[in-house]
Amino acid sequence: MLATIRGEPTDRIPWAPRMDLWYIALRARNELPREFEDCGTVQIADILGAACHAVGADFTRSDGRDVSLRGLGVDNHQDYPYRVVLDRLPVDSSDDGVDLTTRISTSKGEVFTHLHRTPDMARAGISLPFFKSHAIESVDDFDKVAEVFEHLEVVPTPDAYNAFHERVGERGLAVARGPIAASPIHLILHELVAMDQFFYLYMDVREAMHELATRMEPFFHRALDALLTCDAEVILWGGNYDQDLTWPPFFEEEITPWLQMVSDRVHEAGKLLLTHTDGENEDLLALYPSCRIDVAESVCPSPMTRCTLEEIRKGMGPDTTVWGGIPSVSLLPDTMSDSAFESYLDEIFDHLGSGERLIFGVSDNVPPDADLSRLTRIASRIEDFGPV
Repeated sequence: MLATIRGEPTDRIPWAPRMDLWYIALRARNELPREFEDCGTVQIADILGAACHAVGADFTRSDGRDVSLRGLGVDNHQDYPYRVVLDRLPVDSSDDGVDLTTRISTSKGEVFTHLHRTPDMARAGISLPFFKSHAIESVDDFDKVAEVFEHLEVVPTPDAYNAFHERVGERGLAVARGPIAASPIHLILHELVAMDQFFYLYMDVREAMHELATRMEPFFHRALDALLTCDAEVILWGGNYDQDLTWPPFFEEEITPWLQMVSDRVHEAGKLLLTHTDGENEDLLALYPSCRIDVAESVCPSPMTRCTLEEIRKGMGPDTTVWGGIPSVSLLPDTMSDSAFESYLDEIFDHLGSGERLIFGVSDNVPPDADLSRLTRIASRIEDFGPV
């Protein structure tokens, strides 16, 4: 996988499907095949004969993730290279396993968030709670949220990441997880305010929103500092882009400069930069090369988006490795018949060229109702394709 990212010859195209949400769903349904019981992502990959998808953490570990700060768009995990704590402001939090409410007292008033999850969500493979109440309801909440972010502490945990890296070993890339939002404004859009309300605020009070983002910036820089001190070869920074939600002018102004800055620092530290590009990217493709990313991960082609894998690889530029390329719907027999699936693979492999800078994976993840024999079929086609 590292050789692929560096543009070096390999004995085959790497194959690393994401399995954690499939595992979470089938475990919640009590439908896990016996050979997968009590497995983590490494063991699942071994059973499948694939590389281990280890982007950020092993999310199959039910006790590994802490979502107590998820209302701020922050979560902690025992595999991350840092943890985020909020100890210097009064916090009242309640979690009954379904509803998680958090009240944070600031000098400007209270910040309240309400998250919700159900057993049905787990059975569907949904690993994070939904928002019922966001931290920002109006511009009046900006100062309060800014104060909270000014009090967030980033505690480096290099030993925790090292244990994750050692557990993955040579079975895959243990990618160190940074913020899933590429910039403060991106975090506001995705996590801190209801999405429809964001667009009104961004158009009506953009200057005030940028002032909030400026006060959030030190938190992002502390997270980056912690990432650069761990022993990871590859760093995850940012994700979940879409040409409608992160439309091109917005992406160019609010996201590109951050990815460029992070790229420069990551490369200076001798590491590689990965970002999670799982949305509709047709109108964003022209912008990605200037971001100087090394890996566009979770790339999702047609029929789930408008672009073919060939078009996405060309648009990302010759220096960017594309990781993904197999849309999750192609693994569902109810969506794509066996013959249609074989035809789809023919189309993909007929247009791979030499196969350089490609890591095959499932975008965004292997769905709970997937036909696992199709994963085996993909592996067989990769084997037939041969060296790169």
